[in-house]
Amino acid sequence: MTSEEIKKALTRTWVPFFSRFGSFTPVQELSIPHILAGENVVVVSPAASGKTEAVVAPVIENLMRRHEKPQGLRILYVSPTRALINDLYRRLIDPIMYCGLELGRKTGDQPKLDYDNPPQILLTTPESFDSLMARRPWVFKTLETVVLDEIHLVDNTPRGDQLRVLLTRLRRIKDDLHYYALSATIDDLDIGTRYFDAPRVCLQKSTREIEYVLFPGKNVADRIFETLIKRKLRKVLAFFNARSLAELFSRRFNQPPFLDKVYVHHASLQKQRREEIEQHMNNSDTAILCATSTLELGIDIGDVDCVVLFRPPFDISSLLQRIGRGNRRTNTLFAIGIYTSPWEKILFETFFECSKKGHLYERSYQPALSVIPQQIYSYLYQRRRIGATLKSIKKVMASVYSDEQITDVFRKLHSDGKVREMRPGIYFMTDKMEAKIERGKIHSNIAEVSFGEYDVFDVGTTRIIGRVFHLKKRFILGGRCWETVRIVDTEKRVYARDIGSSPGVAKVFEGKGDGNYAYTLAPVLLKRLYPELKPMEFPYATDGTNTFILHLFGHLYGFILADGLYADGLDALDVKGKMLILNNFQLTDARFPIPKIDSIRDILGRNIARLEDAMSSGAFFYDLSHECRVEDHYLHMDIDGFVEFMRGITLVEIELEIFKSTLQKVQGPQKLP
Repeated sequence: MTSEEIKKALTRTWVPFFSRFGSFTPVQELSIPHILAGENVVVVSPAASGKTEAVVAPVIENLMRRHEKPQGLRILYVSPTRALINDLYRRLIDPIMYCGLELGRKTGDQPKLDYDNPPQILLTTPESFDSLMARRPWVFKTLETVVLDEIHLVDNTPRGDQLRVLLTRLRRIKDDLHYYALSATIDDLDIGTRYFDAPRVCLQKSTREIEYVLFPGKNVADRIFETLIKRKLRKVLAFFNARSLAELFSRRFNQPPFLDKVYVHHASLQKQRREEIEQHMNNSDTAILCATSTLELGIDIGDVDCVVLFRPPFDISSLLQRIGRGNRRTNTLFAIGIYTSPWEKILFETFFECSKKGHLYERSYQPALSVIPQQIYSYLYQRRRIGATLKSIKKVMASVYSDEQITDVFRKLHSDGKVREMRPGIYFMTDKMEAKIERGKIHSNIAEVSFGEYDVFDVGTTRIIGRVFHLKKRFILGGRCWETVRIVDTEKRVYARDIGSSPGVAKVFEGKGDGNYAYTLAPVLLKRLYPELKPMEFPYATDGTNTFILHLFGHLYGFILADGLYADGLDALDVKGKMLILNNFQLTDARFPIPKIDSIRDILGRNIARLEDAMSSGAFFYDLSHECRVEDHYLHMDIDGFVEFMRGITLVEIELEIFKSTLQKVQGPQKLP
């Protein structure tokens, strides 16, 4: 279809959704004809390319073609976060009302819904979708369409597998559904097949250039401001990997020409305060917003001239998501990267160059086993009046998990007294678990961290300011310095007074997890250091007694590699996820040393808690048996793929002095044993 033909086909939705722009974006021209034709579609394109309108407008057009006055819930729109839901609601409410339809939202912040007269279009999160499915499944009987927003943000996580099972449960209520998924640029174009059948992929690759400059961390605020002033950049979004740094730099950036125009945005600020900050940014021509990953998503803060990245993000996808928030008015993305070590500079250069080429090196998909107990609880609550058989439980999870995995988890829940057999082969929840569900405690697969968690109140106004996890006498929160006045441990509250600017104020937040890139990126990183080596050739050196192998797998895989070899009898040591040292060992061939699978499983089993913290295994991880926890880590780290990858490596000997020189480029001066 031509652009003019698409416009004519959107008889009801062209005016409210597109007339103010006057034309369609490329991804809209690509996707809309297939959606109008009733196909299941996955729309893949960069941030700010018009994906939302590309799906919502033709979906509504089709709905209004089928029904003059549709009643009941017809379109379910599932988005990853409450913040995105609220942003979507603000963006869509006017055009949808123009079409004579009602838009609703169901989240933890917006829990109320008229279930007897639901809106035709409902925005919700996976967790609230789960709650609806368990408590009021009949509301979906009129449903026609499911839209999965920002699917790349939940896929390959417990929340993504939860969503997959929920869709299977939904099909048992209403089978004849249309499906659409929206995703930013990804490597895995088969992502849609995990959620629905026969998806057509509409891929619009980025045509925007990426320009970046890198600065070392010393005197960084001055160098950033110099660049902003020179380029006449007035609206800046700065990303930090830890909340403490976002708070700290909000103080450093508070100087002309941004004096009193510097804001902070992270998950521990009160919801109302976050929304106020988003509104300030949207309305400001000159401002700096210091944020964590909460603003990687599509929250509307208006046009941004520049994105600052303090230290590399966790992977290439995250980098693309962050820099995609900027320069929406031009075809050039401009970013400033701040590195604190030679290695971070190499990571930045690699991430940016891979982004330009569209190669993301994402971790391969593996199912999260911790979703099995959560979905058993949710499904049994849905069927709390009549119970469920183990066979029916297996049916709703068969698209994600094996019969053996489901059976193993179910047996543990039964033996733990969380599931009971009331009649032969008919299972129900125990009263204790049902009471827990009635309090809404089982719908989220997001692991909550409650250690040291306090709500902070301004002692003068009693207004809640936000939340802290590591309570100190003095701390930074919301861009201000605070001093603790009174602590109420029974209520997990701290009352503090605003002391303005003060030296030596403690950081109250720390980053969580290692944030490792995929092991498949190692050859790309090595190519920057040894351009003469072939893709799967890895360098090693020896001093006549010990062997040193540069692998660059990252902390988690380096740890598994070294500890596994140590369990096999080698004196192995990993150095910062970059180098493997084999003490008193000489290679006899060019094969990469690989631990035995049993040794790796043993290492995983002895480090359950450490790895669970790094890999975010889900809120119900400890409802699994020990064997299932080991298997979950094994799958999550893609150990089979990792071992196969190492088998494909050929080791190439490098002179020891050259090897040492390379280490200095990577990590600064190094002294080998």
